[in-house]
Amino acid sequence: MGLAGSGAAEPFVAGQPPRALQYFRRGINLGNRLESKPDEGAWGGKVEEGDLRLIAQRGFDHVRIPVWFSGHASETSPFALDETFLARVDHVLDLAAAEGLAVVLVLHGYYELEADVAAHTPRLLGIWRQLSERLRARPESVAFELFNEPPQKMQSTWNGLAAQLIAAVRETNPQRLIVVDSTSWADTTTLGSLQLPNDANIAVAVHPYEPKLFSFQGKTWGDPSWQTSGVIFPGPPPMPIVPHPAAQANATAAQWFTQYNTLDAAQNPSGPRTVTAQVERVKAYRDASGRAVMNTEWGPQDGGDITSRANLIRSMREQCEAASIPWTIWEDPNNMRLYDSTTGIWEEELLSALLE
Repeated sequence: MGLAGSGAAEPFVAGQPPRALQYFRRGINLGNRLESKPDEGAWGGKVEEGDLRLIAQRGFDHVRIPVWFSGHASETSPFALDETFLARVDHVLDLAAAEGLAVVLVLHGYYELEADVAAHTPRLLGIWRQLSERLRARPESVAFELFNEPPQKMQSTWNGLAAQLIAAVRETNPQRLIVVDSTSWADTTTLGSLQLPNDANIAVAVHPYEPKLFSFQGKTWGDPSWQTSGVIFPGPPPMPIVPHPAAQANATAAQWFTQYNTLDAAQNPSGPRTVTAQVERVKAYRDASGRAVMNTEWGPQDGGDITSRANLIRSMREQCEAASIPWTIWEDPNNMRLYDSTTGIWEEELLSALLE
């Protein structure tokens, strides 16, 4: 069923989830592909013809597709999106539909807006108006995630910007499922600051990557304190480890490693209690606000050992499912490597943790 048309949004009823949420239970991201800069493939991965079939065959019901739309739009009004790039996005959406996969389409990588929200708001609105018009006939199983991970510095501007974006989408898609991230990079601790309009077809997204000192260990693209390697899940390690100097210089990270080296598994910060704390915050927000919630990005990247990664994946997946929270694990060919597009081979231990 397409969602073309105009009209008022359906009024919000607390505790009543959007109808389209039924299509989103277990999903996987197609990361570092269509959001690659300057073009798809620049970061080592493309959406291959067989990817969507491979994902559907293993039991996932949806994909999340991060897209760098702002890199393919004019700098001046009406901020026209490149037709060739849009045709490529259309093709990927068609591939997903052919395999019976729902889609969360997310605008990713607009870092210029983060630096100057007021200056870039007209452009972002123009981009979403074009996308909404182009995709208005897509079925309700295609959701729009408006802006990936608004950072902490957007705390004071995000509610106003999100309201404008929602209104722009509603001009042509009055019932489309819209996904709105919490601030501080979709953290679970900032859910309470969201202020959403009276609209039934909105879900709130979080990205619960904690414990980040395990999940992102050894990754040079993020916080310097992540550089300690050999972190396991759950802790403690068989022998205490010495944190990287950057972690020792960071008071929060240094305290984390002290606890990691000394506390038993039940209390360890690299353990299930950290997962539980994030899931409980999401549940508390859902109960208090009546809003639907989704976990649209999460997962330990490939710096950790396979067994530890599987342990965290299983813990998060089981707790989300017990709480009826839809999940979409992060996947990319550079840092996550859940499967190989060229061979069709999965990391079976990680896949088992996700689906069994």
